[in-house]
Amino acid sequence: IEMTQTDSGWSVPVKLSPGKYLYKFIVDGNWIVDPDNTGIEFDGEGNTNSVYYSANTTFKLDGFTNAKRVVLSGSFNDWQESKLRMSKTASGWELPVLLNNGTYTYRFIVDNRWMIDPANPTKFPNEFGETNSVISVGKSTLFILDGYTEGKSVYLTGSFNQWRNFELAMTKTATGWQVPYVLGPGNYEYKFYADGKWLNANGTIINHNMPGSIFVIEPNYTFRLKNMPNAKKVILAGDFNDWSPNAYVMEKEGNDWIFKVHLSTGKHLYKFVVDGNWIRDPGNTLWEQNEFSTGNSIVWKEE
Repeated sequence: IEMTQTDSGWSVPVKLSPGKYLYKFIVDGNWIVDPDNTGIEFDGEGNTNSVYYSANTTFKLDGFTNAKRVVLSGSFNDWQESKLRMSKTASGWELPVLLNNGTYTYRFIVDNRWMIDPANPTKFPNEFGETNSVISVGKSTLFILDGYTEGKSVYLTGSFNQWRNFELAMTKTATGWQVPYVLGPGNYEYKFYADGKWLNANGTIINHNMPGSIFVIEPNYTFRLKNMPNAKKVILAGDFNDWSPNAYVMEKEGNDWIFKVHLSTGKHLYKFVVDGNWIRDPGNTLWEQNEFSTGNSIVWKEE
């Protein structure tokens, strides 16, 4: 895209949909990052690119015009207390942010005082006996627990909310319990917490440290361990599931074992656990050494 020279430099208007974009300028044949943009990203191949986020959500806090500083903090930025400073407007404060599909909790920090969003009625309880404001982007998934109609309280808990067993209260129905929750593409593990007991997706009581049920939204990659007809149980473990040694049980397909997951773009490390033994993928020549000197297999997921 050819740029137009202005009094202060060069510019070009570009219409962008919400999302993350990497870019560079080509100045007389030389590729350079944007000198006015501190956001940069390495592509894993020795190159550096400038990063721009086209927002899809604007957080607003009306009033507090006498405040000196207002910060947005939430689960979308690991609750950092200084990174997302809001801008002052005529009626209050605001900040545009790009949020991927999913559910997020957040608060405002007004001159070092934490507060929920007074304009948002949706809240979740937090670990401090208070509440956090909630915002969701995307379509919801309805989680259902059939049966257990005699129960008094049931909560949905999983890898998507750090296993908080007090946050997502389910609603009782004529046949069981349910709760809608918005999740983006990914791999999730979940359980139900019912009156002090842990249940899997089928409503079976399990130990609290047993793996939960697996739920994959928009699977885009199939792991396959070939020619293992005599194996009794094969587990997939990798950086995409925190190297869980028992959660992702693979399905036997002929002499092979398969498991479908959603992988983000980029590099991922993995291994198979065959009848309790950790092995690299014998059908994949790409691997790198690990801290145990046993190596991990590598897969690159392209966009």
